Amino acid sequence: MITIPRYTIVENGAINKIPELLEKLNLKNPLVITGKSTQKYNKLGYDSIYYHEVEYERFNKLTDENLKYVKKSFGDYDCILGIGGGKSIDVAKYTSSISKKPFISVPTTASNDGIASPIVSLSVPSFMAEPPIAVVGDIDIIKKSPKKLLASGMGDIVSNITAVLDWKLAHIENNEKYSESSAIFSKTIAEELMEYMQTTKNKDNLAEYPKKIVKALIASGMAIAIAHSSRPASGSEHLFSHSIDKLKNEGVIDNKSLHGEQCGVGTIIFSKAYVNEKRLNNKVYGEIVKSLKIVKSPIDIYELGYDEDIAVEALCNAPKLRKRYTILRNGLDKKKSLELLENSQVI
Repeated sequence: MITIPRYTIVENGAINKIPELLEKLNLKNPLVITGKSTQKYNKLGYDSIYYHEVEYERFNKLTDENLKYVKKSFGDYDCILGIGGGKSIDVAKYTSSISKKPFISVPTTASNDGIASPIVSLSVPSFMAEPPIAVVGDIDIIKKSPKKLLASGMGDIVSNITAVLDWKLAHIENNEKYSESSAIFSKTIAEELMEYMQTTKNKDNLAEYPKKIVKALIASGMAIAIAHSSRPASGSEHLFSHSIDKLKNEGVIDNKSLHGEQCGVGTIIFSKAYVNEKRLNNKVYGEIVKSLKIVKSPIDIYELGYDEDIAVEALCNAPKLRKRYTILRNGLDKKKSLELLENSQVI
């Protein structure tokens, strides 16, 4: 069964329509999961809890004791509202899935497609939960979020290009199940946003960007839900991003680069790899770079905050992080990694 949001409200002042939305869904008693900086958007004073106070690690093993925790903490509510950034949305999504309560996503920024997808990114690899029953994107709020976060959203969207190429390659070379309709849907989302960027003459014309990026991220999340897989939006570029995250977690590097920023640079790398194999037009590679550049998202390793050695290590380790067939195939050695990084002009 395909589950996608029943309602999407993306407009100025959208957050004020939550009571009307709850009425349509016949929901009366929501619990808000949010962060300290986004608690202020719980304007109607619904019961709330900070995401870091939710003991979501208990959800991994639902013993009798942990089930009692779920029932005691969330049993009195008929839905979960996630208001905030990625962590608030992820914890709310996971909580809703475990407690069997409908989930409404209320993002306060637009940095990745987790705002509407069934994917929970609280661990590596990420895992599937239930997608939101509704998404409320208040443009008045989102456009005030840091430009770095909004630019990160572009990186997560252009990654659909390489993700779909990887999915098709896995189908051809590894006999993996493939959905042409999901693939086309996902790729079109990226192409339409990139086309908008190409027609932008100057930054004054980016006034519509916050609304367009939110809609694109919601659609990308739907593509994942339709496919019952992250394949339409996650490929080699996401493996590269996860590899960087692993180095962060191990204390090898200390940097605040965002998921979408890392995926954007990964997309530049692997789109060039597909150009080299004559599976992608070099013009698309150029459009990816230009789109990221216009929103001031990183387009090379140095802008991410790393050096060549870290980039090579991340690229070499990327295919080891999960069993997913991509253009990396069986992996690259240091020499080939360096060649690809140079060829894609990210170093």
